Amino acid sequence: MKRMKRATFTAAALLSCTLTFSGCSLISQVVPDQDGTAGEQANADGQDQGNQDQNGQDQDDQNSQQSSSDQNGQESSGDQNGQDQTGGQDSSSDQSAPNSSSSSADGSTGSDSGASSGSQGQVSIGESFEDPEMQDKIEVLSAVRNFDSSKKATAIELGGEVVLLEVKITPGQKYSGLIQSGALKISEDGGSDYRYDQTDGLEAEMRAAGYEPFEDIKRRDGGTHTGWLAYVPNEKQDTYTIRYERGPGKVMGTEEKVPEFTKTFDIPAL
Repeated sequence: MKRMKRATFTAAALLSCTLTFSGCSLISQVVPDQDGTAGEQANADGQDQGNQDQNGQDQDDQNSQQSSSDQNGQESSGDQNGQDQTGGQDSSSDQSAPNSSSSSADGSTGSDSGASSGSQGQVSIGESFEDPEMQDKIEVLSAVRNFDSSKKATAIELGGEVVLLEVKITPGQKYSGLIQSGALKISEDGGSDYRYDQTDGLEAEMRAAGYEPFEDIKRRDGGTHTGWLAYVPNEKQDTYTIRYERGPGKVMGTEEKVPEFTKTFDIPAL
């Protein structure tokens, strides 16, 4: 009887140790996930295994590439012969190029008339607000309607418009990070759909016209920053809706969460 009790006690002790060890192992995997590192470790493990599998595939691929290199050399010589025969067609296509360019030049008159369908003008907005969490202060000063842009002449001809928006931002000092142009989006359908700015493609034209493009702001730099954003709605409207949006976040190294912040306002007609 004593031997049976001792055996039972020993088995129970072993089972308890096994569960305790398993429990500790599970906890060590879950805790880093709260810091956002458990997922990274899992990806790293998966990549290591994928690299081992890839090494075997690379050796097979090298063997197959060597065997096909001779065939490629023969095919390339055949391709060169075919290209030499088609050389005569290049001269005929070059001769037709001036005709096509002249026709497009004639058509540019219509593009210019589309760009000048509305006269360029500036409207005052005077909207100001503050992000309560980040303590960023944003002022929307004015907008330029019907901005004359040769780069977007086609979009204007098809019924669109280039709109410039002047903003003045004083970043808060509570947190670090960036305030980017993507925080301000435009809607041409009353707020159902919002689109990003297209400032990057129009920077040269904006500077030439005296409108300094907006640049991303580092909160730690402080100061006050003023710049212009460019939008290209597909369909010209009397008014547009702008939404400032800062998404939710989490303070690094803590469990503190920062809720999102949004603010909408309108760009008026001329």
